[in-house]
Amino acid sequence: MQLVVACGPNGRSGGGPEPDGGAGGDGGEVGCGGVANCYSVYAHADHVLYVIDLQSKALRTIGPFNAPKIGGAEDVITDLAVAPDNTIYVVSETSLYTASAADGHVTQLGSLSTCGTRGVALTTTPDGKLWMGDFKGSICEIDVQAAPPVVKPPITLKGGMALTGDLVAVSSGTVFGTAYKLSDAAGQGTQLSNLLVKVDLATGTVTQVGATGYPKLFGISFALGSVIGFTHDDTGHVVKIDTTTGAATPFATFMDPTAHTPISFAGAGVNSLVPPIL
Repeated sequence: MQLVVACGPNGRSGGGPEPDGGAGGDGGEVGCGGVANCYSVYAHADHVLYVIDLQSKALRTIGPFNAPKIGGAEDVITDLAVAPDNTIYVVSETSLYTASAADGHVTQLGSLSTCGTRGVALTTTPDGKLWMGDFKGSICEIDVQAAPPVVKPPITLKGGMALTGDLVAVSSGTVFGTAYKLSDAAGQGTQLSNLLVKVDLATGTVTQVGATGYPKLFGISFALGSVIGFTHDDTGHVVKIDTTTGAATPFATFMDPTAHTPISFAGAGVNSLVPPIL
């Protein structure tokens, strides 16, 4: 078997095409070193984009988003997704952007105000579609072929569930998410131990995989045959989540290279063509 690997700060491979503004500012996937089926893993704080080599547990700063100011403060980026053509999309609670893998800067594409409240989750699927989710149980497809992009009518997640912070799709079409029960108050139950779930984007059906044991998993990616969870609790902790049980184990702790403080991750993503273990 060949294990899917994460990509990071050194080297490249032919893992995918390289459009303007897409992944791999040097013309290819970052950090793969010629390994097949390898795609760059991106993560971000509220205002800064990073790329991470999960094999060597090395993090590199790409740069600040420099998002527009809203009410005098820079818009906070809440999640990230990488399309099959390597375009990096990011969202705030109310807006959709693309982000540059060369320096991190964003370009605004449109508004998300018609998809629930507090947009927090984003993924592409292998067919190139873009989906987002909010913190109260809505998911929406975003038609990025339209200008400005069109947010399609919301679908409500089933079973009283909502996303804690992210979705990630893999090449098989499976979409993983971190979720909580709307009936659980902050700091209790599934908000204290987020669930790993599988989401049917067409129907909103949620299949629970299991409890992770970690709160505030605002970012997830896929690499090393596992879902990789990124915490938003000022610890810089990243965990490896078993796709069959949902159980999470410590993987690494990342510090911002400039501030030398633990990163509070707001989101993460990887190209949706990333396969599971072959």
